[in-house]
Amino acid sequence: MAKEPAAARAAVAGSRGAPLSLRAQLREDRDVHYGSRLHPGYQALAVHRFGRWCRERGGLVGRFGTIAFKAVNNIVIRNLQGTEISVDASIGRRVLIGHHQAVMIPRYCVIGDDTIIRHGVTIGYASTDAPPDAVPKIGARVDIAPGAHLIGPITIGDDVKIGPGSIVTTDVPAGATVFAAPARIMRPPAG
Repeated sequence: MAKEPAAARAAVAGSRGAPLSLRAQLREDRDVHYGSRLHPGYQALAVHRFGRWCRERGGLVGRFGTIAFKAVNNIVIRNLQGTEISVDASIGRRVLIGHHQAVMIPRYCVIGDDTIIRHGVTIGYASTDAPPDAVPKIGARVDIAPGAHLIGPITIGDDVKIGPGSIVTTDVPAGATVFAAPARIMRPPAG
């Protein structure tokens, strides 16, 4: 089994280990998304972080915030933008969702700091009857290319590059590069 990634060892924290405020997290997210609040990847992360903040805050503000979170997350982020991020996912600092379409991040998934996620990426369970925590744990500074699928209770180490169209179902050690099989050319039948 690969070494546990940095993301699984610590929560979202500042340089001294103290949790960042919601405002500080959103500022970092905006900066990494090209300084734009209109970038759909930033909006998806902002809604996710707001939902987690509401849950942690509790009380009346937390309850009403959770209602607002669910409405915006389901209607705008999932249905219009095509990104689905569970409020139960733990997402590190400065994560970039560079291309937002068809990105799925399930419950209990852990994603480390400075990770890049592109379009068509599925991070998920190996089967419908899998235990809730049987999802990937992704390290820091991981680069996930378009169309990649990370499936099951696997650990992706820090500084990993996952190539386009890769289907990853086993642990990947830190610093490794994962490629999909090359395409085969099928010639038309003669005649």
